[in-house]
Amino acid sequence: MLQASPNTSAMIHSSPTLGYPDHSPNTSGELRHSLASSLASVTARSLNDSRDTSMWTSYTPQSMDSGYPSNMKHFSHPKPVLQSFEDFENSNVFEAQSLLEERHREEEERLQRFLSEEREKEFKRLDETIEVEKEQAASDILASVDNLAMHNSTRSLDLIAERERIEEHFKKSRDERLKHVTDKIANEEKTRSSRMLERHCVEMMTLIGEKDREADRSSLYDHTMRAPILPPECKKCELFKSPVVFEHLDTRAVELANQDYSNYTELVRDLTRGCKSELEKVRVLFRWIIAKDLRKNTAHEILRPNAAVSSLFKGVKSGKETYHQLFKKLCCFAGIHCEVILGYSKGAGYKPGMRMDGTAFRNSWTAVCIDGSWRLINCTWAARHVSGHKDDLPQIFHKYDEFYFLTDPEDYIYQHYPDDPAWQLIEIPLPFSEFINLPVVKSPFFNYGLRFYSNYGATLTTETGMVEIRLVMPKILGYGSLLEPYNKNTSDAKQLDGRTLLRFVKNEAIFTVALPKAGVFYFSIYTGDYSHSECLESACSFLINCVRLSGPPSPPYPPVPFFGPTPVMDQLNIATDKNDVDPLIVCNSDYIELNFKMSKEIKITHTFQYFDVGDESVTDIDRFVFLRSRNDTVANYLVRCPKEGFYIFSLFCADTAIDAHSLDCAYRYLVICQEPSPNTGAFPKTYHKWNRCTLYEPIAGDLLTDKRYNFRMDVPQAVEVFVVIGSMWHHLKRKLGFSWEANINVGSQPGPAKVHARFQAGRDASTFPQLLEFEITEDVETEI
Repeated sequence: MLQASPNTSAMIHSSPTLGYPDHSPNTSGELRHSLASSLASVTARSLNDSRDTSMWTSYTPQSMDSGYPSNMKHFSHPKPVLQSFEDFENSNVFEAQSLLEERHREEEERLQRFLSEEREKEFKRLDETIEVEKEQAASDILASVDNLAMHNSTRSLDLIAERERIEEHFKKSRDERLKHVTDKIANEEKTRSSRMLERHCVEMMTLIGEKDREADRSSLYDHTMRAPILPPECKKCELFKSPVVFEHLDTRAVELANQDYSNYTELVRDLTRGCKSELEKVRVLFRWIIAKDLRKNTAHEILRPNAAVSSLFKGVKSGKETYHQLFKKLCCFAGIHCEVILGYSKGAGYKPGMRMDGTAFRNSWTAVCIDGSWRLINCTWAARHVSGHKDDLPQIFHKYDEFYFLTDPEDYIYQHYPDDPAWQLIEIPLPFSEFINLPVVKSPFFNYGLRFYSNYGATLTTETGMVEIRLVMPKILGYGSLLEPYNKNTSDAKQLDGRTLLRFVKNEAIFTVALPKAGVFYFSIYTGDYSHSECLESACSFLINCVRLSGPPSPPYPPVPFFGPTPVMDQLNIATDKNDVDPLIVCNSDYIELNFKMSKEIKITHTFQYFDVGDESVTDIDRFVFLRSRNDTVANYLVRCPKEGFYIFSLFCADTAIDAHSLDCAYRYLVICQEPSPNTGAFPKTYHKWNRCTLYEPIAGDLLTDKRYNFRMDVPQAVEVFVVIGSMWHHLKRKLGFSWEANINVGSQPGPAKVHARFQAGRDASTFPQLLEFEITEDVETEI
């Protein structure tokens, strides 16, 4: 199995530590941030290949707004005569490949013998040089002793100490030189092996091309002809709708990964058996190479650990060959053109704003040609090792990352920058400086269908301390975020808690960051499935540069994961009022109304809490929210904010058709009160039987003594309705329909005023369930 993708190296909760074979790195209106160049607005560019490509296309690209316009015509690519497994089998391709592979193996072994001899010569030459230098040093010491004796010097040399010093010096010198020689030899071996691989692949494609011409002498195209390096003609989603279409190929690839083979011909023959297209061949080779555990030793290697590596994959095991080169070799046996691409990558260890130069963050990946169109593949980053436990025993679960199979170039450019701009495979190549200025984006960002609302740069600059990042999402997902100081040695971590607000508005996830002070910070976003993911995966990250704060910093936000709808809203077909698309509400009035539309009978309840920014405590204040009206189609809430600050309203629901023991959160509102209501009174308290009822007056929950109040409400199916104050039962008169009304003096004694109703006659005539409760108070202010 390959090493894991660096895109999952940063996870929330219990994610494993991952690596990989190749070295790879990793708003409010006043907001100002640096933007990367748009990847969406592109136009046709001149072909990099000066050769005549008229045989490749019957369509000349015109200026376009994107790399894949909806009305784009497909290129008419010529295809080789032999494509499917049956074509190769019937034309005896595999038999011819077996003979050629045998010759290639003899050349590889001869090269290894030559390199082994050269290695021994270099080591011997090094040892001889060290011995000469050591003897010279010893001679110099003896000469010093003689010189001291001739001059009758009182000074003396400790010969034993000098000898130990010389031995230590030359031991250290040999180790340093040996490392240098070893690195030099290793690079030479990799270079020679790479050149041999290129030649062998050309010879293999030439062999298959000869078989093409034998099968059809009139064909103008064969496997020796490589397509020009151009952007792919369509998106990945147009090649196949879902990986499910490859299920049978994936299963076979994983099964064959557990078998041993002595030659590539038989391996590729078994892998591609039944494949009808180049796409299917590439898929099965891709799934095999990321499922094959080349770190695991065979029985022969375990029994003879000191024997030379003689397996089919000794190049990869010895480090002289990369997984990408192995994939290229397999593709050539299958008749697929494949190129290893060199460049820079934003992988493990890379953070927004970091520089890329020299050997740091160097990487490689591959491009394959499928039906005349080049596509990007990264076998090493596609592999994942996930540690877990099963039946109380440690176990490794093998996963793969679908993102790195035939990745669309406009997505791939966020992570990888090739040395040759043509291999970006986009219409207008992106400058390296703009690649550096792109946010760090990981594969889960694309796997979950996320997109940026606008073009964000890697560094977001603000002078207000406020930054907003908006993601377009296909559905409600689980999210997490991490805000951390650029300099982790500082003690700012605690100050950054509660500095991020997340809210869902339509199909957007909006992150608002309120910095406590000026400085430089890292901000990372994590995502995963809303309810079934055990951990959240790293999606994207930014560098935030707050030059200065133009005013006092904003207070921290309430400790709530997000505000807005949850999947329960769709499951129960609940909707908010069309004007309440944003769960953030600014309250500057006596009260606000919240309406929820429903299509069936649903159990509902709510909570209303106040967040104190001073001590960051959360207090329940349910009496300041009132379910004014509730029927089968709508629930109407009144919400009052008695003082400035943050308020959290949460709606919980469950389907009455299901015997639910608990209600799930369906929606959260964040209410910001800038000007508290002059009326600080609470609302009436509601009880379970307050269902399908509506209160018109009095709305206030606190009633003043020695006052008359008009009680008016709708109570469907009620036979009698009373207001109970002390021992007095005041009857409400029934008006039109199910409306009940009465004008009542609440008296001079403080205490509760309760609304009861009788809904049935007969044996239940004595049952008077409570609906509402008011509080009769003297003329004083009500505190939270």
